[in-house]
Amino acid sequence: MLPDGKAIPGWDVAAEPLVYEQKKALSYGLTRCYTKQSCENVRFAGRSLFLKAKKPSITFLIMAYQDTETAQSAYEPVWKAWSGRVPQSQKVDLGKIGDRSDAVAGMDASFIPGSKGVLSQVRVGSVLLLTHGAAGSEVELADSLIDKLATAFAERAQQAKDGQTPSAGLGDV
Repeated sequence: MLPDGKAIPGWDVAAEPLVYEQKKALSYGLTRCYTKQSCENVRFAGRSLFLKAKKPSITFLIMAYQDTETAQSAYEPVWKAWSGRVPQSQKVDLGKIGDRSDAVAGMDASFIPGSKGVLSQVRVGSVLLLTHGAAGSEVELADSLIDKLATAFAERAQQAKDGQTPSAGLGDV
C-alpha cells in the first residue's frame, strides 16, 4: 500500500516502502510513538519517504490493526499524538477520503520561520494512513498537495482491501 517510485513519478525515493511488525518498525525508526496510546494495538507499521529539489519532503506512514474496530478506537489517540507535530496548525478540509479523515497545516516542527508542515490521517478499514509534508522557508507547500497525496494513499489502501494490487498514484505534483 505504501507509495513507491511508480506512484509519485519524478520524485526521489529517499526511503523505500518498508513494513514490519510494530516492535521491529519502531526499532528501525520507521514509525514513532509520540504517546503510549498512539502505538497501542498496532500490529504492523511502515513508511516511505520522497524528496525532490525545491519541493517539500513527503512521508507516508501506515499503521495496521487487527480489525476495523481496533483501528477506529486508535484513530483519536493517533491523531492527537501526530497532529501535535504540526505547530500552530489549522484544520484543512479533505472532503470525503476513506472511512474517516483529518488534516492540518501549520508550521514545520523545526520551528524555522517561514517553514510549513502539513499532515493528514485517513482510516481505511483496519489501517491508519498518515501523510506528512515538510518544507523550509524557500519551498512552497500548498495545502492542496496534502489532499492529493492523502487521496492517492487512501485509494491504494482501498485497492488492497478489495484484493487488488495497489496502483493509485499521482501525476505531476
